[in-house]
Amino acid sequence: MGHRSGHEGFTAVEVIVAVGIFLLILVGIMQIFEPSSLGYPSVQRPLQPRRNGRVAMEVMTRQIRMAGYFPENIDTDRANDQANAVEIGTGTALAVAGDLDGSGVSSTFLFCLDGTGLRRVQGARGVPASYTCRSGGVLADGVSRLAFAYYDADNNPVPNPPAPSFELDGQALGTPPSFTPMAQRGAVRRVVITLTATEAVPNQPPQTYTLTSDVRLRNP
Repeated sequence: MGHRSGHEGFTAVEVIVAVGIFLLILVGIMQIFEPSSLGYPSVQRPLQPRRNGRVAMEVMTRQIRMAGYFPENIDTDRANDQANAVEIGTGTALAVAGDLDGSGVSSTFLFCLDGTGLRRVQGARGVPASYTCRSGGVLADGVSRLAFAYYDADNNPVPNPPAPSFELDGQALGTPPSFTPMAQRGAVRRVVITLTATEAVPNQPPQTYTLTSDVRLRNP
């Protein structure tokens, strides 16, 4: 008489029951992690423009601080000497000059707001495109406000008192500046930058943050 080997396989019913239990466990795990995965992008969205704004502020602070550093003034050729660290200063835009990027050549650097993009224009001094905001690359998206305030060596506001329209020595963007007069631009020793960015988040109030930087010119 034969006997059973003890190594029989699973029946179809046992396989179905096991697969059903596994699927129930898998669905439970997905329900636990799904809310977290949906919430992750909404957390990241406000952080991205904040990070971009902080990086843009660091770039502006570093380069504006170096305004007026003219390597051409160090050589023996007096014909190529440069002057006028602050070229255009308004309440919402600032154009400064110098070797602000370490290239060895002085250029114009314009910081301005075009739509919702904070832009930096770098170009040759005296060229119209160097003073046109749309000519520049975007430093940060989502910026809703960019403001500049100017102070002299005694920390008095320039002009004193501040009054609209806020254009130092009457110079506005769009065209190369004239350097007569230079009373207001020549007095600037300190610039306070304020940057405000707003991030629209679906089904939530807009996320808004403001950064401020106080910059003292090293080479006025």
